[in-house]
Amino acid sequence: MSAQLTPEELKEFQAFRFEANRHASILGELHYQRTLVDLELDGLKQAIRENARKQQANLKTLGEKYGDGSINVETGEITSA
Repeated sequence: MSAQLTPEELKEFQAFRFEANRHASILGELHYQRTLVDLELDGLKQAIRENARKQQANLKTLGEKYGDGSINVETGEITSA
């Protein structure tokens, strides 16, 4: 036995299918963008770690040269601890 949807039923069915496909496409695009953001965040985290490592090495070098103290970032003046 075979049946046929009415034109209105077919149109509604197709609209639901189209909307589901559109949602799936948007979801895929969002996952792709999220992956790119995650990769960018990983790179930024690595840059932060590297900057912190270099800063610590720089502070150690300056401490060995000038002794312990605070450095005024604006003027470069060192105040002894």
